[in-house]
Amino acid sequence: MNIIELAKRNNLIKELKDVDIIEDNSIYLNDEKDVYNFKYNVGDIVFVKKYIYSDGTNGSNHLFLIIEDNYIVSMDYFCLLISSQLDKLKYKTNLFLAKDCINNLKKDSILKLDNIYRIENEDILFKVGEVTKEKLDIYRDTFIKIYS
Repeated sequence: MNIIELAKRNNLIKELKDVDIIEDNSIYLNDEKDVYNFKYNVGDIVFVKKYIYSDGTNGSNHLFLIIEDNYIVSMDYFCLLISSQLDKLKYKTNLFLAKDCINNLKKDSILKLDNIYRIENEDILFKVGEVTKEKLDIYRDTFIKIYS
């Protein structure tokens, strides 16, 4: 089954404004790139600087992993939220994501499988790093296993 269809069936597709974790990832701004709003790829870890939460407050500085793109309909991506709140590993919908030289994370983190966020291309400030195809397959398979 397609991961996005499964997420829709379980009402897990959310808009960027629905992110409910407050976290400051501004340490990644030191790595800011000169090129913005180009095409990103599935498996890329991207930095979203500013957006508005559903309650109207400003959100900022979140990392996301792109798990699918949506180019047939529009220029946007389906993403999983990355958080450095390792204490949340106790939940089955959170997977450990170790920092390494491929993903360029500055600290060990978690990948949250509880929602998939639809993010438009213009909301992405830059690419931080990426995960291997093997890790991406593990994340997708785990999502499918949890929600099937």
